[in-house]
Amino acid sequence: MLRNFNLLIGRTAHCAFLLGVSSGAVMTGLIFVSTLMRYLGGRPLRFSDELAGLLFLSLTFLCLPHVLDKGRHIRIEILRQLVPPPMARIMDIIGTLTLLTFCVVFAYEAWDFMDFSRSINSRADISGILLWPWMAIMPLSMLLCILVQFRHGIRQPVADRPLEEEVSQ
Repeated sequence: MLRNFNLLIGRTAHCAFLLGVSSGAVMTGLIFVSTLMRYLGGRPLRFSDELAGLLFLSLTFLCLPHVLDKGRHIRIEILRQLVPPPMARIMDIIGTLTLLTFCVVFAYEAWDFMDFSRSINSRADISGILLWPWMAIMPLSMLLCILVQFRHGIRQPVADRPLEEEVSQ
């Protein structure tokens, strides 16, 4: 049962990551086309800035759970290396509790923000894109980060191999 839970969380985080990377690729293409249209055609896509911002939000929040799961998030290693191992474990626990607290508070506040946006049928100014589905990515991402952290227990997820090794493959 626990193994299936771990597998489900890992795959969900990976699928969200792939969706986030796809959002980044679409965002890049959109900006490229808009720039070409601005300088070659004299008129950019009028909705490109709004959509690029929403795609960037997707890129950022959809990639967070997978990056956390793989231990590729930003951490302050210098402090951990300066203290004895028992203190480093305590620092890990404090870091995990801080992360979980942040994710819970952020998810709660983002959910309220998204729900309010849904209730007033909020739309982007120029393109008229409905905003609440995009805003829903934020609390869902934080909830997935919480599940990823529970998957790893009280310790911080650590990369299984150096980044240089992954890049060279």
